[in-house]
Amino acid sequence: MKKILIIALFSFCFLFAHSQNGDTLRVNYFVQSPFAFTENNSLKGIEIEVLNEYVFWLKSKKKMNINIKYKPYNSLSDLMEAIKKAGNNNLGLGSVQVTPERAKDVDFTCPYLKKVAFCVTNGHAPDIKIESKDEIMRALGSMEALTINNTTLNKYAMDLKKKYLPELKISYHSDEKKILDEISKNVLFFGFVDAVGFYTYLKNNPSKFIKMQKVLNQNKEEIAFIIPKGSTHKQLFNEFFNGPGGFKSSQNYRFILEKYLGTYMTSILAVN
Repeated sequence: MKKILIIALFSFCFLFAHSQNGDTLRVNYFVQSPFAFTENNSLKGIEIEVLNEYVFWLKSKKKMNINIKYKPYNSLSDLMEAIKKAGNNNLGLGSVQVTPERAKDVDFTCPYLKKVAFCVTNGHAPDIKIESKDEIMRALGSMEALTINNTTLNKYAMDLKKKYLPELKISYHSDEKKILDEISKNVLFFGFVDAVGFYTYLKNNPSKFIKMQKVLNQNKEEIAFIIPKGSTHKQLFNEFFNGPGGFKSSQNYRFILEKYLGTYMTSILAVN
């Protein structure tokens, strides 16, 4: 009983100190639309708005007086390294995919978004109706896959080669925009690209004639915020997002995603 009272007293003092004195949450973010970017001198994006909801929750539910200090990064690897070495009150935003390799160096919050990869072809390419060897060979058998090395996108292309297309030729590019540009110009190219990247590309290039082959889309990965090992923000964010009546079940969560991704993409990428 005495031990319980001591723990309760410590917790009260911790929250009271936060509420009275305030604390600085250092938000390190990778500059990338539509996740975190500056427009008209205003910082906005999916991750920025989810973060703002989290901070509001800390203030209203946990009585923590949080001040935010932002630091931008133009390199995801630099952001990862910064969080790896950072103190407890740091949080990283970078549309970071949850992987076992990264989890060795940093902690992840619970996922706030699914990471879906679309299989994309030229708009004139035949449609793949079912995932079968004959159907995939008919549609993609004479094509060349374009991908980015050392990514899950490349893994999906290699899996397709191993399972259905043993003679598939694979070429490597530096980014998804180049892949989509090439696919839009040549009916004999296809590739896997990130769903958000596909949406952004079409939004910025409405005249490009490309399409996704839905039966080959991949939805096995997830995106989360990153935090230093042992940070208290892991438990707090998970309670905010996944707890009873948590943010993922709120109208505001869907509103934020629809604001930046539209209704259709939200239906695909939202965490249930």
